[in-house]
Amino acid sequence: MTNAPIDRMFDPPGPRGRRTIRLASMLVVALLAGLAWLVLYRFGRSGGLDRQAWAIFESPNVIKLLGKALYATVRAALLAGLIALAWGTALALMRLSRHRWLRMAVAAYVEVTRSLPTLLVLYFTILVLPFSGLRLPIYGQLVLALTITNASMISEVLRASLLSIPAGQLEASLSLGLTRPRAFWYIILPQGFRAAMPALVAQLVYLLKGTTLGYVISYEELLYSAKLIGEYTNFILQSILVVTAIYLVLNIILSRVSIWIEQRLCVRGAAASSKRK
Repeated sequence: MTNAPIDRMFDPPGPRGRRTIRLASMLVVALLAGLAWLVLYRFGRSGGLDRQAWAIFESPNVIKLLGKALYATVRAALLAGLIALAWGTALALMRLSRHRWLRMAVAAYVEVTRSLPTLLVLYFTILVLPFSGLRLPIYGQLVLALTITNASMISEVLRASLLSIPAGQLEASLSLGLTRPRAFWYIILPQGFRAAMPALVAQLVYLLKGTTLGYVISYEELLYSAKLIGEYTNFILQSILVVTAIYLVLNIILSRVSIWIEQRLCVRGAAASSKRK
């Protein structure tokens, strides 16, 4: 069975279908633009767009507080993302093991941990772990909770990507004298990561947004800092909008980095293919 591209599985829309899609898109855009205008109009009528409502964000102290919060957010997301990516890769490989008992044990672990809300796992780290003698700092509690839930999701993404690679590639690698671990490391995994890159980026964006749960344990990330600024200045909505803009910029940067990594992987894959020829 050939793996046909998805766009070949469905007939392209005809002239009438294209007109309908174009009309529906225009209506949705017009509706969203109208809602945005209405929100801005009501917000401006209430004084939310006045300069004095935003002047506080020019204060060096507020800028410093947001800078520290941005650093704390990126720090937690970066460490949790790296550990979750490594642990998720290990889980995916273990689920593809030839040992049935290992596959079943890892499958049970993945199914349980990916079904748990991150907030519930965070409560586990702050309420249950201390009874076992393990006391983590606030930063460690947040990173651990994010790692546990996101690693399971990453493992499923990678496992599906690895299973999509034709089995003949592994067989050819083994026939060339590579051991099974080396074949996975040098041949299968790079292709799996390349195919899974869009889904991995989506999961990392979800992980980045998950840092807002630090609000629950008073970890000084962006949302917690927005609360402090809002309580101090009485401009809570403006603070939330500023933090929202920062999150949007972070997600755009993450998407751009992923595109660059994907392009680099494609270039390396093309170079390796040309050398083999």
